[in-house]
Formats: sequence, structure tokens, C-alpha cells
Amino acid sequence: MKNIIKSDQIADKIKDLKLGLVEATQIKVLPGDDLFEEELQGLVAELKQKFQDIAPSDDPVVSATRRMYRQVGWEPTKYRPSSEALVRRLIMGKGLYRINNLVDYGNLVSARFHIPMGLYDLDSVHGDICIDVGKEGESYEGISKPKISAGGKIILRDHDGVFGNPTADSKRTCITENTNHVLALFFVSSTIDESYARNTMDSLAEFYSRYTADKIETEFVRL
Repeated sequence: MKNIIKSDQIADKIKDLKLGLVEATQIKVLPGDDLFEEELQGLVAELKQKFQDIAPSDDPVVSATRRMYRQVGWEPTKYRPSSEALVRRLIMGKGLYRINNLVDYGNLVSARFHIPMGLYDLDSVHGDICIDVGKEGESYEGISKPKISAGGKIILRDHDGVFGNPTADSKRTCITENTNHVLALFFVSSTIDESYARNTMDSLAEFYSRYTADKIETEFVRL
């Protein structure tokens, strides 16, 4: 596993940040998966039932993630955690964008468990990974946007700079057809039980095990 550290700024603002890590090597990136649609339809039915009478923000996992954002001064109603945004898309009948098998199943698991996740090509991540608060004026190139502001947000950085946050991943470290070493990183609020986070990680690891003969590693980290 990559070495992950936290900055003094994060330590001051978030006292008990947890991370759920799923790492796979020699993994195959494919355009799609015949079983994905069945999994997705089951999830849509599950979410529509769950949120029939309550808003996503009333869910304890969603609200815990929102509180984590606010601890650094990041407004989650303006920049929604990726997991919450996925849930809202699905209950509104908008579906999910299909990217590739790794991204698609990452989105599926993140939406099901409501924990935001970043997905990274580890061969494009250089040096230690630092969980930090973005500095004013910092930005990075997003996957669908040429410039994403990092200032005042929970971000990840390596030797080359910022490469993502719990709302938006970066183009530099995104999954491509050439990726064979992947890291999924779940941003887990302090009030979410470790067992729940591990179930989330194990669910993704089970999907990813279809695409690699190598061992998939999972790790729960308290920073």
C-alpha cells in the first residue's frame, strides 16, 4: 500500500479522519460488464425505496460526510460529495455514466454505501499521498472540467501536486485502458463505524476480483 500521511491543517480540522483503501494490481480495464446493469437496477430499486419519504441528506452516513466537509469550511450543498451526487442521480432516474468496469463498479459501491470515493491509477501517483486542505489559488485538471479549484477543500496531493478530492477526481491520475495498478480510496467520516467501512471496501474488492488474478489488498486507516 502507498504511504498516506495527513497535513497539519487536516489534523487541526478533522480529528479522526478514516480512509478505506482497496488496491489491485494487474487488473484489467474493460469497456463494460454484462452483469453491471443487473446490479445497477437492483441498487436503483433499493435507493428509491429507502429515500421514498426522506431526503438523502437525512441519511446518517450522508449527513456525517456533510459534517466532515463543513469541518474544513467546505459547503456540501454547493459541492456535493460524489457519493451523495450519485445517490441523487439514481433516485431521480438519471442513471450513471458508463466509463469502464473499474469506474462503474466504484460508482455503484459508493452510491450503495453513500461513502465518497476517489479512484486513482497508482502508476501516475508519485511519492507519498498527503491528505490536506487545498491552499487558496490551487487547482487541478479534472476529468470533465479543465480547472477545479482546490482552495479550502479536502484534497489529495503527491510529489507532483493536487490530484483529487471527495467530489472530483483528476485527469492526471484517472483510470484509462492502460491502467493496471489501481487504488480506490474511501473518505470515511469519524462517526461511521469501521465495520460499515470494511463492508464497503469488501464489496468493491469482490467486484474487482473478477478482473485480476492477483491478490486484492484492503486496508482501513485512521489518520
